[in-house]
Amino acid sequence: MNSGESYLQQEVDWIENSGEMPEVAFYEAFYYLAEEEEGPKLTLTSSDIKRLEDAAINRFKTIILRDLKFANRRSSIFRGLKRAIINYNRLKKYQKKKNRIDPGLEKMTGRFLLEYIRRECEEISDGRHYRTINCTREELEQFADELGVNIAPEHNDICFKHIPLTFDEVYRATLLSERQDYPYKFIYDRDNYCEIVIFNEKKQKFHISLKVFCEKEDSDRKNMRLKTDAVYRSLSKSIPPWKIS
Repeated sequence: MNSGESYLQQEVDWIENSGEMPEVAFYEAFYYLAEEEEGPKLTLTSSDIKRLEDAAINRFKTIILRDLKFANRRSSIFRGLKRAIINYNRLKKYQKKKNRIDPGLEKMTGRFLLEYIRRECEEISDGRHYRTINCTREELEQFADELGVNIAPEHNDICFKHIPLTFDEVYRATLLSERQDYPYKFIYDRDNYCEIVIFNEKKQKFHISLKVFCEKEDSDRKNMRLKTDAVYRSLSKSIPPWKIS
């Protein structure tokens, strides 16, 4: 591998592992390779540019599917369905600008969306009192239409009958619910927020808790208590048999 190819591959790898703005990463990589004063000053061919574009597209797909994989709710990288929709639209806009076509994109994304909804409905039907779908019903239906998939009306009704959580609240609620070695739950009322914590048999508190915040408005306080109650009731745990200060 010559030095020019090495520089190009490094930028391809960087784009594919960049953050939430793949299109920005593409332009930064292009500028560094071809124009930056301290860069390698490469003369990029159309094939080289296509590799950089492919890297940006791959990164878009990675972050879209990240938020459509139901299992990722237990990970701090999860950003929720609303972000997946936003990133999908950004990817389509980027592809149109670059005159790129990906005939398999809709089918792949639609398959992940339907699986997410299926799993969501299963958990709600099993007794979960909140939803992890953080977009509106209209946004979800429009997304499904664009992907060419049909969401059963009864699934839509199940998904949107409960209060939504933010993606961070989903992550924390999922962690708390899955820790079977912490069988006790408790709510601290901190005035401007409520905190749900779990304990093990040794009275040790789990290092991650769920804080639901509110502003001063009455509606926000009501929403805070509704969210807190929904998560608390969804946790298959008991009240600690000891006094908590």
